[in-house]
Amino acid sequence: GVSPSDIETLVTQPLERELKELKDVEEMSSTSAEGISIITIEFTPEANIDEALQKVREKVDLARPDLPKDAEDPVITEISFSDWPIIILTLSGDVGPVRLKAIGEDLEEKIEQIPGVLEVNLNGGVEREIQVLVDPKRLAYYHVTLDDVMHAVQGENVNLPGGDIDVGSASYLVRVPADFKHPEEISDLVVKMKGGKPVFVRDVARVVDGFKDRATLARLDGREAISLGVTKRTGENIIRIIDEIKALVAREAENFPPGTEVAFLNDQSKQIRQMVQELENNILSGLLLVLGVLFVALTFNTAILVAVAIPLSMLITFVVLQVLGITLNMVVLFSLILALGMLVDNAIVIVENIYRHASMGKPMLRATQAAVLEVAWPVTTSTITTLSAFFPLLFWPGIMGKFMGFLPRTLIIALSASLFVALVMNPVLSKRFLRVPKGRLRDPDLEVEDNAFVRLYRRSLIVSLRHPILVVVLGVLSLVGTIFAYGKLGQGVEFFPETTPEKAIINIEAPLGTRLEATNEIVREIESYIATLDGVETFVSIVGGAQAQRVTDSNANAPNKAQINIDLDPDRDPWGTIARIRAFTATITGAEIDVEKEKVGPPSGAPIAVELSGPDFAELGRLAHQLRERIKGIEGIVDLKDDYALSRPEIQVIVDRTAAQQAKTSTGRIAATIRTAINGSKASTLREAEDEYDITVRLDEPFRRSIDDLENLAIPGDKGVPIPLSELAELRMLPGAGAIRHKETKRVVTVRANVTGRLANDVLHDVQTTLADFALPAGYSLRYAGENEEQDKARAFLAKAFVVGLFLIFLTLVTQFNSVVLPVIILISVILSLIGVLWGLIVTATPFGVIMTGLGVISLAGVVVNNAIVLIDFIQQLRSGGMQKLEAIVMAGQIRLRPVLLTAVTTILGLIPMAIGWSIDFSHLKIAPAGRSGEWWAPMAIAVIFGLTLATLLTLIVVPVLYRLLTPEAWFDEESEEVSS
Repeated sequence: GVSPSDIETLVTQPLERELKELKDVEEMSSTSAEGISIITIEFTPEANIDEALQKVREKVDLARPDLPKDAEDPVITEISFSDWPIIILTLSGDVGPVRLKAIGEDLEEKIEQIPGVLEVNLNGGVEREIQVLVDPKRLAYYHVTLDDVMHAVQGENVNLPGGDIDVGSASYLVRVPADFKHPEEISDLVVKMKGGKPVFVRDVARVVDGFKDRATLARLDGREAISLGVTKRTGENIIRIIDEIKALVAREAENFPPGTEVAFLNDQSKQIRQMVQELENNILSGLLLVLGVLFVALTFNTAILVAVAIPLSMLITFVVLQVLGITLNMVVLFSLILALGMLVDNAIVIVENIYRHASMGKPMLRATQAAVLEVAWPVTTSTITTLSAFFPLLFWPGIMGKFMGFLPRTLIIALSASLFVALVMNPVLSKRFLRVPKGRLRDPDLEVEDNAFVRLYRRSLIVSLRHPILVVVLGVLSLVGTIFAYGKLGQGVEFFPETTPEKAIINIEAPLGTRLEATNEIVREIESYIATLDGVETFVSIVGGAQAQRVTDSNANAPNKAQINIDLDPDRDPWGTIARIRAFTATITGAEIDVEKEKVGPPSGAPIAVELSGPDFAELGRLAHQLRERIKGIEGIVDLKDDYALSRPEIQVIVDRTAAQQAKTSTGRIAATIRTAINGSKASTLREAEDEYDITVRLDEPFRRSIDDLENLAIPGDKGVPIPLSELAELRMLPGAGAIRHKETKRVVTVRANVTGRLANDVLHDVQTTLADFALPAGYSLRYAGENEEQDKARAFLAKAFVVGLFLIFLTLVTQFNSVVLPVIILISVILSLIGVLWGLIVTATPFGVIMTGLGVISLAGVVVNNAIVLIDFIQQLRSGGMQKLEAIVMAGQIRLRPVLLTAVTTILGLIPMAIGWSIDFSHLKIAPAGRSGEWWAPMAIAVIFGLTLATLLTLIVVPVLYRLLTPEAWFDEESEEVSS
């Protein structure tokens, strides 16, 4: 009953004063609602949660002396993502809510015995209650009070031992077995004697074997249901647990009454299996393409020796991941797809070089040794540079880093494994199995293959070397022109890619004070419409709460709130289904309704979130209303709302303390009587077998509907004489307060909106433009939070990671070449490869993804340098052997042409299924769409494919041209040594 403003002053602020001194805190927020204060502290991912929990306890203990004496002890709870249900079971049928609840409770007990299950939460159904419903008029007639009825029930329902008594040689236990066996016994209890005659409970009340008031209603596809949400222990296998749950339910269902139906919702094992299958199909499809190009471009036994690098590298990767405790997930699987084409890069260079040396007629052992020594260091350097690009990503902070951090870990492990296979296992296998046909033996002086493609490349390279300035100018103009073209033709910027939704959630919030029945009517109206849609598979409605809710929501279970969870049919235009639902709910009045699609990826907040902070909460509410009016017309904005809690109507009972003292009663006794009359108070319990049921005393329903009923309520006075409440207190109708929210100890109201039909960044830009002149009073501020806040953090980190990655690559190259000029040449090719990335986004009409395209560019930086390193290193080797500069450039380009093209093509083909959104479904042997995981990762695949395609051209043409321009003509002279140093 304590108001939110009093809770804020008396409870929240003293706790916040202590808690704000905690270290490693990402964000602290609080909600002060009627009678409750909830403070949520989000720590940085690097913080030790056990130590953080202990520090919180210590700070709360320090604040205890400042809390009200009658406040309950603070409860400190750790919130974990593993606390969310891994599956929700619903039971429905025509057997009635009582039988459904009994079936659910039986299932609950058995599911909790499955290893790995943490708990099962049962919702819905009805709970039996023995109700003593009192008639206040009959109380007045007999001069009896509610307290008298309570005491009669409490005093008569006993089963107490009286001790032992010795009778002769025997000892007897004395017991008073007066506990109720049947609810009917309560009616015969004596409440009071009046005029020498007993007043029975039946004289003033009726005893009903009924049910408790329902706080929530649950329905499956519009029918009465109950739900069981299952949570697992941290680290347990979701698929195993859910399979065991389904097997258990299948066995138990044989004994269910006819007409009982079981449905499974939010089945995470189904989502995981689908995601894994999609990514496995992409891996296998990419693998087939990679193997295909190897067998086309190489001799059969060379292709086999190169291809063996894939399973060997994968095997080593899986072993290391297992040792490190990293399980397969969406990010790990995509990392393996990205690595797929790169796993053969080192093997191609090594095996190709062994084959080249063997083709010169050298003995196999000597050919292997010479070939490996020739390219071992460049191959190692190229791998290190690739790892250098991903290394900064290991330090990605926040929840986004926790989610995406598997990418650099997996790639670093996989590429390190491929280097080991290339340098150790491929040479051994080549020595044993590689054979060069006699017709393939070549004179060492004529070791360049001669075919039409090589001749075309040679002519192109020579022309470019003759006009180096023109080539460089064209490269720079292409980069500038591409940036300009992207500004005109690009699809904008997005945080994460939009994926086809499989689920939708409708959140309904009526004004505070709305009764459950009224909220239920709104939900029924929406259910009736949803049931007519072909694109809906099934839906579950919870009235008075939510299927999945945060414990940090002080008002999650409230009669004015409801939630409908919808499973969509992915083959029947889920986007259109959501649009139709949103259009229908927009016509409903009496509640704020928003329709959200299920998101893939880490939590990132609302697309549009504007936080207003300031000292006066009512003023914040006024500003939030003005802000909503200002931006509601912006194209793309839907589900616009704020969290300023509307006033809840209150009837305040202002006790006249003097009158109460004169009547020999107290404010506490008056409040307790009011609570018993309206909500009911537990007087005792009825035991039947192992079950216990509450016996509740309250006024009968017709007598707790009006203000008059409350004013006439009999309060126990001197010697139990009843006194009307109106003689002891004044009743006032006042607007109550909602919830007061803080962020970083400041009062905050947040305006939120979803976005449809446009990119969230474009809509946000329009919002920022519209609010540029939004006038705020002194002491008030506005900031953009939600997805925008996470996006800014991610953009800043990825920019730093890209720069740090380039710097690490530069240091590695300086070490490799003992030169500053050569690393600069290679890094210029990395920068120019952005031309390919941007044109790829333009051609495929793909927005620039802050996360996905950003990661693609970083990945590209690591991949692009590899071929340039091998090419430049070979030029250096030829020049050190006495060959002239231009001749060495042309010779190296021709000899390295096939390895350069092969390494690029294999990487590209490994990502093609993901980029085009189609792969081979190997379980059904058909071509199938890549699914949501494919949609999610496609922008990154597109960035790498188009960027690497152009970068390969740059490596073969622009890098040699830059080498010609920026390096000295002579090899071993003082000038060149000065330049190199």
